[in-house]
Amino acid sequence: MIGWIIVGCIVLLFVLLFTVHAYITVEAKDDLALTVRILGIPIRILPKKPKKYKISRYTLKKIRKREAKEAKKAAKKARQKAEKRTKKAKKKAEEKAAAAKMTRAERRAAKAAQKAKKPALTDMIALVAKVAKLFFSRFFGRLHIKAAKIHLRVGAGDAMTAAVTYGLVNQAVAYLMELLKKISHVDGLKKADVLILPDFLSDKIEYDIKLTFRVSLGNVVGALLRAGWSFLLGYARIKPDPNHPRGIPKPPTPPTPQKPEVPVRPEAPDTPS
Repeated sequence: MIGWIIVGCIVLLFVLLFTVHAYITVEAKDDLALTVRILGIPIRILPKKPKKYKISRYTLKKIRKREAKEAKKAAKKARQKAEKRTKKAKKKAEEKAAAAKMTRAERRAAKAAQKAKKPALTDMIALVAKVAKLFFSRFFGRLHIKAAKIHLRVGAGDAMTAAVTYGLVNQAVAYLMELLKKISHVDGLKKADVLILPDFLSDKIEYDIKLTFRVSLGNVVGALLRAGWSFLLGYARIKPDPNHPRGIPKPPTPPTPQKPEVPVRPEAPDTPS
């Protein structure tokens, strides 16, 4: 019976992951607001809720209790930091003493062996770029964007600068929308409230933007799992084999310069006596 309950819970979890959608709403006007809605429950990320102060928490007894707790916590943190510093200094001294007993060739060989245990930096950069491309292509390929409202009022110091800036901003927004349509799903763009106007009486850019993103939780988890699996497989391929460590290439030795040939002086003819 318990086994069937566990199986049912696992199946329910997967059903929820691939059917429940998360709605992410970004609003930018005077401040940036970020809200995540799951199963109709709004979770405000930004701005943070103002902290509520209760007068009952500020009695003399409670204040002293909090101060004692914070002092204890600070002392523990300082003690841990001192222990860590001592261990680090001891390890450094041991490494220095061990290195002093080694010859220069042995030190170079140990350093090269330590370096050979790690993947090459170029391989790691290529692997991270590949994994990031895979994750973002999977994530944005399943992402739905609803452009609810994009209001921009472009101003500048003078009319000519405002007109030029307006043209650049208008073109940038058009390019951004085309890019989003290529890498993700932009829903209801024709019904969106998009308005970009020049303002010759103002010297700043005012904006009022509201965008809603919809994505399945299963797609996010799937993109993370796929990217993580790809990273593990790629790292296993580029990680050096401890039995056959990666050799450190040495620069070719310059050719030995040939000694110039000394010209042989001709023998002087014998003079008659």
